Amino acid sequence: MINISDFGAIGDGTINNTQFFAKAIDKCAKDKGGKIVVSKGRFLTGPIHLKNNIELHLEEGAVILFSDNFDDYPAVKSRWEGVECYGYSPCLYGEDLENVSITGKGTVDGQGEKWWAEFKRRKEAPKEPVTDRDKEFVKLNEGIDLSNCGGGGIGSFYFRPPLIQFKNCKNVLLDGITACNSPFWNTHLLYCKDAVVKNMTFRNPEHGFNGDGLDLDSCNGVEVSNCDFDVNDDCLVIKSGIGEDGLRVNKPCENLVIKNCNMLHGHGGTVIGSETAAGIKNVSFSNCVFNGTDRGIRIKSRRGRAGIVENISLDNITMNNPGCPIVMNLYYECGARPEEIEAFSDRNARPITETTPCIRNVKITNVTATNAQTAAAVFLGLPERPIENVLFDNVKITMAKDGKPGTPAMAFGMKEMKGEGLIVDNVVKFVQRNTEIK
Repeated sequence: MINISDFGAIGDGTINNTQFFAKAIDKCAKDKGGKIVVSKGRFLTGPIHLKNNIELHLEEGAVILFSDNFDDYPAVKSRWEGVECYGYSPCLYGEDLENVSITGKGTVDGQGEKWWAEFKRRKEAPKEPVTDRDKEFVKLNEGIDLSNCGGGGIGSFYFRPPLIQFKNCKNVLLDGITACNSPFWNTHLLYCKDAVVKNMTFRNPEHGFNGDGLDLDSCNGVEVSNCDFDVNDDCLVIKSGIGEDGLRVNKPCENLVIKNCNMLHGHGGTVIGSETAAGIKNVSFSNCVFNGTDRGIRIKSRRGRAGIVENISLDNITMNNPGCPIVMNLYYECGARPEEIEAFSDRNARPITETTPCIRNVKITNVTATNAQTAAAVFLGLPERPIENVLFDNVKITMAKDGKPGTPAMAFGMKEMKGEGLIVDNVVKFVQRNTEIK
């Protein structure tokens, strides 16, 4: 075990400690692994790249404060909103590693304010490269079709970093820390196998952008438990790539267990999609509480995004004040280019292709939602490929007496509503037992 301070690190919030973290990691790597302790203090640093067999342990009161100087972050190739491309290095990063962990009661802070402000500015400005870093990314991503990336891309070159990302790693443990103020997604597990995430706190303020809590992206074998979420986008998200690039990579997200989690703010509590290309299957959610999420259970995709979502089980979920408790939506509207809207929004059957998505075999049991605002549930299947085999068993939904109007699903043609019941279009084999909607 070594302490970061033994290498010269100073936790005053102003001294840049990048070189000291690197030295500690190199020392552990030379020793074939080890534990790096961060004691109480605010340790400013650039990106940290971990190596095999290392535990980064943050004691209570320890804060790793990441630099908000964009030039501190070199380009790395990763997956950004479903497409493999180059972007800014994640703040806390590991690639092709085994037996790596981040533990303790400390905090990892991405200092996202400058990143969000720049993103907001670019949303309102011409979509063209303006800085040397922009031009670097344009060159690095030459030949990569980034047109399907979601709205966070803004011109396909301003690819903000996630706060924590492990890519293609095995035996990953995240235990106990608070991860907050991420420039982009908070914590991203990509192509990982056999990971455990427990006792974590994910925090991103309301005024941030694209601040998902935890994204499980084309992973196999992940258990998430006893975590708390309060974010400005989806809370816990499952993904597997977009369209043709996701089909090329062809790594499904599968064999996931999520239990005993609390979701406060977020666009959705438990979210699958909208990047579904390689498929998502064998997922179990249980014993979770959603307090005030825009939507509770949320499955989303659309024509062109491909993939089969199947064998999903959601049990013993309690929701308080949700906008819409349950959404399954194959008309997801966000990020569509103007020339695509006609095809994506068409309510007539279109030919089935390899990029036609599918939702099937979903069990929703023992769910209670109170004071729901917009609609009890919305299911929007495709006429050419309806949602199939959905079970409601012991689902109790009570609508607010005077709910706040809103859009229950981010779907083409979906209007604002208040206090509606069950809305179902293009669903086959929908079984309801012991269901109450009031």
